[in-house]
Amino acid sequence: MKKIKKYSLWLMPTGNIYNKLNKIISQLNKEYSSPNFLPHVTLIGLVVGSQKEILLKTSQLAIFIQPFEIKLTKVDYLNEYFRCLFIKVVKTKELMEANLKAREIFNREKDLKFMPHLSLMYGNFNSKTKKGVISKIGREFNLKFKVKSIHLFLTEGESKRWYKIKKFVLK
Repeated sequence: MKKIKKYSLWLMPTGNIYNKLNKIISQLNKEYSSPNFLPHVTLIGLVVGSQKEILLKTSQLAIFIQPFEIKLTKVDYLNEYFRCLFIKVVKTKELMEANLKAREIFNREKDLKFMPHLSLMYGNFNSKTKKGVISKIGREFNLKFKVKSIHLFLTEGESKRWYKIKKFVLK
């Protein structure tokens, strides 16, 4: 019997942008005892199946997607654990088409609406705390990074247990 696990496909910044965002996430983790995680924009999450099946589908997806740019804008927050505090991502044609193709390949076409974002903090914090964080780190980010690959992560359990399975370079 195949072992069914939960995976996510991430779009990750590199270089200085990665370092800047990773530093912010790590500082918030220490200051607020929030979970630590790597900077990423989730292309599609909660993908379930055997690792072999997910690897195959992700490699198929990488063939269809060409490198594109991610634009980060303003910090915002919701009363949701995984979207506690995040930077909004511009819904470019390339990003939305990549998400649509991912949902098609992973048979997730009836999913909820895609809200691209880059999380800075996970947790259940009140609005006052989140507003305080925004006043420290700033609301405007206006950063861009080139997406050149898709990163397949096993995302079961706590974020400290998540790990990268494979990186798929876009053509």
